Amino acid sequence: MIKKLRLIWFKSFKEYKIEFEKNSNVIIWENGKWKTNILEAINLICDNSQISSSFENLINTEVNSFFISGIFWDKNNLEQEISISYDKESKKKKIIINWKATTKSKLNEFSSKTIYFSPILMNIFYFWPSDRRDFLDNILSNSFSVYSKILKNYENIIKNRNKILKNINEWNSSKDELNFFDNKMIELSKEIYFYRNDLINYFKKNMQNFETYFFWKIKNVDFEYKTKTKLDDIENSIRKYLKENLERDIILKKTQIWPHIDDFSILLDTKEIIDFASRWEIKSIIIWLKLIELKYIEEKTWNKPILLIDDFLSELDNKHKDILLSEIKAYQSIITSINKIENLDENNIIL
Repeated sequence: MIKKLRLIWFKSFKEYKIEFEKNSNVIIWENGKWKTNILEAINLICDNSQISSSFENLINTEVNSFFISGIFWDKNNLEQEISISYDKESKKKKIIINWKATTKSKLNEFSSKTIYFSPILMNIFYFWPSDRRDFLDNILSNSFSVYSKILKNYENIIKNRNKILKNINEWNSSKDELNFFDNKMIELSKEIYFYRNDLINYFKKNMQNFETYFFWKIKNVDFEYKTKTKLDDIENSIRKYLKENLERDIILKKTQIWPHIDDFSILLDTKEIIDFASRWEIKSIIIWLKLIELKYIEEKTWNKPILLIDDFLSELDNKHKDILLSEIKAYQSIITSINKIENLDENNIIL
């Protein structure tokens, strides 16, 4: 849990300090007053991969560097300090844990985990499959420190395999040069699917508990993972597909199969949510997905994540608000809003 946050020249702030309670915290400011920047700073210091901006875009426009520092409570209720700074001119990033320089991987192992609720989540089933894959991969990266390394290695292999495909297409490489990248791709795909399968099964199991939220209008809610991979025979199915589609990949100069193109959907009584569900039902599903994410990360890390809720409640009617707020009472939450939130036992209101 986070106790204090200090920002220096971070985005819209010149210098700003804020303290948090261990349960609900509500930041009430009108729009345009930088509420989201506070959540982004917490997300960044906890190394959450949902922050996609380059570090240069996080610096106040008046200067060339920023500094953020957070004081956290650990499992034993002891204080730990984490700070991150970045200088645009030298392009150097510094990560400090308890006054000692460290690495991003160490930060990922050490820091608290965050779960981010934002209005954009309401469109996850309308957006590209990559957004839904990112949703799954962010959960796994927050749950297993090794997963982000596997994913990065996989992305590098795909990038280099695509370069070879391009060179073959242009008669600058031979097909034999693909062997190393094909084997490495299969090896890393198996590792990715090992972790994704665990998460997929967790969603499948816990989606069954969701039917009561539809007041029994829906009999079955299922999580469907979409892939061309035979998950019970990963290596052979990938190798066979690569062989059969080699010429197509060469023409397109792109690897057209496996973890980086997978997708998922939610089925309501065997019908896909995007084709069947109302906006009310989609909101219900998204809240439930985030709550399953919360439980999964807590189980895998043995730590309660920090919940960052950025104007998310404005998207919800009173019934959905009550569902979410009742489920998160046991967690530290930092909620931004332009108005006071009804039915919330606020421990700390920051105006």
